[in-house]
Amino acid sequence: MEHKEIKQAMDDLTIMSYLLEDDYVNNGGEVTEETERKERQIAALRQLLTTEGIDSLGHWLKAKEDEVANLKAEKAYIDRKIKANAATMDYIKTVANGILKAAGVEAVKGALGYKFTRYESVKTSVVAEKVDEDWLDVVTEAARNAGLPACMDVAIKTTATRLEEDGYTQYVNKETADTCKFNKPRAAKEG
Repeated sequence: MEHKEIKQAMDDLTIMSYLLEDDYVNNGGEVTEETERKERQIAALRQLLTTEGIDSLGHWLKAKEDEVANLKAEKAYIDRKIKANAATMDYIKTVANGILKAAGVEAVKGALGYKFTRYESVKTSVVAEKVDEDWLDVVTEAARNAGLPACMDVAIKTTATRLEEDGYTQYVNKETADTCKFNKPRAAKEG
């Protein structure tokens, strides 16, 4: 059964049920040939919906679940490939940086226009555990005093930049790494 057929059968069942109820109301609840015919039609529609209709919906739902599972597997594969390529890119930069160090130069441009330049990479991050250790109890107490119910928790969100700007450098971690930047040759202008 197609979805539109299921929908039509459901609409027909609703209409037939209404018409049957209306017949019973109008004839004082008496069973007639017409009410028996409508009862059979209603029973047939219910049978159709609870067998073919349900099976069709189940088949459709399973197909969509399978499609989602396949898409998730493909996404996981793509994510692994991206991660592997990013690691390879980092390795290539490490090798290029080694060449620059060994040659005693800060930058070099190859014959094909590929350029590598040495620099020191600085990664800053918030030491969230220390922020929580020093401030979470204070923030939680203030929130409770302001009326926050016990069924809700609080969290502290900040950035390394904001912490540094306000002088809270004890909550900022800096990692430096000797690496290099990569520049590709410019694409030819079409014209």
